[in-house]
Amino acid sequence: MIPQPAADVPALLAALGRDLAPPLDGMLYDADRWARLQGRMEALVAARQEGRVTEAALGAVLDAVPPPDTLRSRAILHLLRAHLLLDGDGATAAVDCLAADLSADRPRTMLAQADYVLRGVNFALWSNRIRVNDPHAHDLALRRLWHAILQAYRPALAGRQPVARADRQRDLIVLLTGQFVRGMHQPSLDIVDFARTLILRLGRRVVLVNTADGPVSAHFPCLGGFTSSADAELVAIRRLTADGLPIPFRHLPPGFTSPDMAAAMVDEILDMKPDMVLSFGTMSPVADLCRGLVDVVAIPYGSYLPLAEPDYLALPRVVGPGDDAALAAAGLTRGRVLSINYTYAPPPAGAPRSRAALGVPEDAILTAIVGLRLASEVTPAFAAVLDDMVRREPRLFFLFVGPMEEYDHRVAPCPHLAARSRAHGYETDVMGVLSVCDLYLNPPRGGGGSSAAYALSAGVPAYSLAAGDVGTVVGPAFHLAGFGDFAVAAARLADDPAARAAAVAAARARFAQLSSRQEMLRQILDGVRALRATG
Repeated sequence: MIPQPAADVPALLAALGRDLAPPLDGMLYDADRWARLQGRMEALVAARQEGRVTEAALGAVLDAVPPPDTLRSRAILHLLRAHLLLDGDGATAAVDCLAADLSADRPRTMLAQADYVLRGVNFALWSNRIRVNDPHAHDLALRRLWHAILQAYRPALAGRQPVARADRQRDLIVLLTGQFVRGMHQPSLDIVDFARTLILRLGRRVVLVNTADGPVSAHFPCLGGFTSSADAELVAIRRLTADGLPIPFRHLPPGFTSPDMAAAMVDEILDMKPDMVLSFGTMSPVADLCRGLVDVVAIPYGSYLPLAEPDYLALPRVVGPGDDAALAAAGLTRGRVLSINYTYAPPPAGAPRSRAALGVPEDAILTAIVGLRLASEVTPAFAAVLDDMVRREPRLFFLFVGPMEEYDHRVAPCPHLAARSRAHGYETDVMGVLSVCDLYLNPPRGGGGSSAAYALSAGVPAYSLAAGDVGTVVGPAFHLAGFGDFAVAAARLADDPAARAAAVAAARARFAQLSSRQEMLRQILDGVRALRATG
């Protein structure tokens, strides 16, 4: 990114206008022009957030751009509007442009570019960098683009034949994920625990496959240079060891999975003749290309409907009326959906901590806000909400557990929050920290389910809006109608020992419902068997 002078907004606006000379998609082949645009976009986003430039001034520059003559150029302009103006229709329009182009007889958009935009827009929305006006319409646009992407893969799979049921190895399951890294990455820890449970508790053989689909370099501008974490050293490893248990392992080269790579991995899976493929996560071309060749079950790492076109879907909630269009886009009916309890492994006990060591007053109502992306999840708007909570209930103290480099900048406009909060930083022993916390509060986000489950396991009442993964994890007993209710709940639990004891018991009881991975996997295996029997 090219650094820009913070105060020279008029010059930035003028330079942005020059950067947007047609053809816009020419920057895809001009690295310097791409870098200039990206740098100026980021600088102007910061200027907008700090109040140094108005949306009117930004809009005037974008409105002056000549109408783009290609769908790909239009997508670039829509993404700019999504980031600079927080245009809630911008990202949806960009996705629709690329879906239409990719489906054309002679598309200009490369498959890697479309895949990158799909993943980048998802991440930008998940990390609060952009907004959408109509979440339902946006979700269906994403599914149209995913379907167009899969259609572009299919010629590489021509001629493959399904593995006959009689030829499948009934005790062999392929566990497939799109991201696997060593360390404290929760989905990676989960997938290993699922493999361990299938082997030791359910008598299955398992092959673990990481298709490593997340981008390792940018393929399209105006998405902040988004890339995904990858562990390239794992490509050469053919066997993992979990608690002494050997697990056969395959790892594709990190980054965009080309049609040839996907076809080769599908062929390898078909040669294994597994009973089924359990595909965890979302946006897995290899898993979806196995559909119809061997049974594929898609399982999200949360409560969302994944971008997937599997044979079956295992969903940790009841299908609602709003899900029908998304299911239809995936070629699924409600009869192909298994309702399961997504479960979390009991966390290891934490080392004893003290409030003094954490820099927290002993008499505070200590509330943990936990996550690996707090810098984007604790938005200025949410910080203002927390500030008002402390104003209304001065005993509250918020501990931000996770990387939050912008803490000082974020709390500077919020005097109550600045006085009654602390950035703890990255923590490997979250349970140790939770052991001295009174409450857990979930910020507005899609993820975070594991940390909420950990809080419940420690008997820490975990509060959330009734949305996202955490809303599903904590259950109705800990749902907030709005964040304004949290200060009231915190004061009630602090002042009423009986209410506090009941909330702690409810937290532990909720975790007990979420902690049997053997039961979760049995629900999937038995559910698929039952659906097979009905045809």
